Amino acid sequence: MSSWTDRDQERLSGSTPLDRMSRRRLLTRTGTVAAAASLSLATAMLTSCAATRKLVLQHQRSGEVYAELDISEDSEITHSWIHSIELSRWTDVYRLSGNSLVLVATRFSEYGAGMPMDEGDLRIEDGQIIIENIDREFDAIRWIHSHRVDYRIGIDGQEDLVDPTELPHRQPIELRPR
Repeated sequence: MSSWTDRDQERLSGSTPLDRMSRRRLLTRTGTVAAAASLSLATAMLTSCAATRKLVLQHQRSGEVYAELDISEDSEITHSWIHSIELSRWTDVYRLSGNSLVLVATRFSEYGAGMPMDEGDLRIEDGQIIIENIDREFDAIRWIHSHRVDYRIGIDGQEDLVDPTELPHRQPIELRPR
């Protein structure tokens, strides 16, 4: 009974040890390149998935979703309305931080009772009072929706992403990052 040798393999395959070695090197290099390319693609996909998040507009109690808006960590999110007493626009500015929204600034025209006095840095610009560097964290922005106060939700300056008249009147609504 004879044993199988490299020479027998050479005769059957028509290759020499040098040819086999070259193929091994080629396959090793090809495999390494393919693995690196796959890893790069997977990293890019994970990074892009992590970079885009959703801002969900929903009913506070039932959880009914009215809109899902794309946001990222560097998005500026605004929530504004016409104040019922002073009848001018009030705008709160938020940024995404993990699973929270951080109030970074607020803008309004008149300072009155109930307005914050000890948070952030105050300045006046173009007739608007602006308080910046508030840095107060919220898991969601909550309000009772009204069709009378012209609510607006903005992302990076675009305020027509949601039609406020399509939201239910006098119902508890919230904006929540996901």
